[in-house]
Amino acid sequence: MQRASFTTFAIVAITTTLLTACASPYGPRPACPTAQQMEQPELLGRWSVQMDGEPGPITIELGRHPEWEGTVKGSIQRPEFKSIVVGDVNKGELTMEESRDGKSVSGNWYGTVAEGSCARLIRGEWAGSDDRSLQFTMRKSAAQ
Repeated sequence: MQRASFTTFAIVAITTTLLTACASPYGPRPACPTAQQMEQPELLGRWSVQMDGEPGPITIELGRHPEWEGTVKGSIQRPEFKSIVVGDVNKGELTMEESRDGKSVSGNWYGTVAEGSCARLIRGEWAGSDDRSLQFTMRKSAAQ
């Protein structure tokens, strides 16, 4: 009987360890995060972007950065070109760097998560390396 108890204990211990190892470092996420609660998990996925003075459509696809915990890496698809982007969100503030060639920064994204949007709307300013500055609105795609 003791052997059965030990086996049951071992199975429970291994299962708990595996589930803990696979769990998100962010823990359970709120159904409707506030701007301050927004973290990497809410930033992941597809975003549609409206940028003043730029033709659309513009889409951003973000995934987990393979090297830097808590940050994102992805791409921005514009009608004329595609860029690489890396960034993060911290206490309701978005910061991303864009690169057309994968080597130098061609633009910086600075935004604020809209309160009451369940972390699905970000407004801010894009600053290009050519000293241009444009207002933008990012909306999380509905399929996510």
